[in-house]
Amino acid sequence: MTDQLRRVNTTFSRFNANLFLVLVAICFTLSACTENPKDENEALGTSTPNGFFGNMQSSDSFTPVQRDYIVELPHDHKSHPDFQLEWWYLTFVLSTEDGQEFGLQYTLFRFNTELNAPVSAKANANAENSAEVNAKSKSESSAKSSASHSSENNLHTNANNHIARNWSNGQQWMGHASLHTAEQHYFEERFASGGVGNAYVNQQPFAIVIDDWVWKAAQAKVQSGAESKAMFPSMLKVAFGQSSTHHPVKINGKIPATAADSLSELNDAPGVIAVKVSLNLDTYGPFIKQGDNGYSKKTQDERLRSYYYSQPFINAKGTLNIEGNSVKVTGKGWFDHEWTSHLANSEAMGWDWFSLHLGDGSKLMAFRMHAMNKSMKNSKSKHSEIFTTASYIAENGTKETIEQVNVSITPMSYETINEGESPRSVPTAWRIQIPEKDIDLSIRPFKENQWNNSLFPYYEGRVEIKGSHSGSGFMELTGY
Repeated sequence: MTDQLRRVNTTFSRFNANLFLVLVAICFTLSACTENPKDENEALGTSTPNGFFGNMQSSDSFTPVQRDYIVELPHDHKSHPDFQLEWWYLTFVLSTEDGQEFGLQYTLFRFNTELNAPVSAKANANAENSAEVNAKSKSESSAKSSASHSSENNLHTNANNHIARNWSNGQQWMGHASLHTAEQHYFEERFASGGVGNAYVNQQPFAIVIDDWVWKAAQAKVQSGAESKAMFPSMLKVAFGQSSTHHPVKINGKIPATAADSLSELNDAPGVIAVKVSLNLDTYGPFIKQGDNGYSKKTQDERLRSYYYSQPFINAKGTLNIEGNSVKVTGKGWFDHEWTSHLANSEAMGWDWFSLHLGDGSKLMAFRMHAMNKSMKNSKSKHSEIFTTASYIAENGTKETIEQVNVSITPMSYETINEGESPRSVPTAWRIQIPEKDIDLSIRPFKENQWNNSLFPYYEGRVEIKGSHSGSGFMELTGY
């Protein structure tokens, strides 16, 4: 019976992955009809960052990011389905008592793949059409529409209601789990359709779930205003089995030929799980609203923007079981939650992002955004706009936004990544300078080739810090 269930789950997971790829391909294809791919490629050149999420285009149908919106916690821990793109991102720098070091991440992405309107807008429209046919009065129609809107909101804030009224609700989910040891890289990517019940974000009690990957709060109910207790303390449990193609796992004496074959073999092989993670998480500082009270601009003119907050004060403690070897680990974590309708398009070329735990107890978030506006697309320039900003967070939790003129993020050396169809040149050593804070940091990866060869490939992994401050943290480089 267990083997039968495993085969069913494997088949269902592959169906979801195939469905997701088809939907994303449709979005890319329709977007390409509005652009001239040849001209754009000629304008970009081979050394210019490519759009991280392909050529998905923003639409007026999706809810825009507006400066006057106030990010409220714990309310905004939830999913925001009317926005095109959203992610919940956990990273950890972990170590054992004997000095072994690890870099761990768990991310859940949500995509609204409806081409004409967000799911809640369509639900309202359907309710209104039905009301017009059956309504006895104009006021009755309005009441039904309002009730439908409330019901749709509950769909995304109550775990019990994540079993949709139909097969799917127009949302697609993608989960990433990655672990780097000093020698190995383990990575797995999962997909799910929204509304089916195996992937969701629950507001209270807080939970982020895709299949058996679960991050959930310890407390079921939290009083209004207790923002930290809504998410922490919590527990993260993920188990994944896909090994890096550079360090393949032997299964039944056979080395899978490709990463896809490796995932297939691991799914089909009973009981083979390379990594099991069990961490208890707690906080020792406040949540941080990035940018201007959670409104984060990605270009100087703010045409690319998001809502963005972080929890950089996370203590982690638990176990890692790596191919049967269990070790106790402790370390620091960083959580980011971001949602937008403006980054999943060809203007958003990619970003170089850093979350750093400095040795004096302070924190630093910094990023460079690669962007291209319409005039750049039509030119022969091989350079994209670079927008740079940072948040300096003191040990006591006080945050200062560092404007572009006061921060420098400079690539110092490059690494050649040979995964994928062609080699990629990726800047993996950096210098970050903030003179007004006496910060001059040298950032280097704690190992080579921290590359996630996923649907949207990107460089992401642990870094070590030297210079004016010591420390460690994470780096994510997209669009290369």
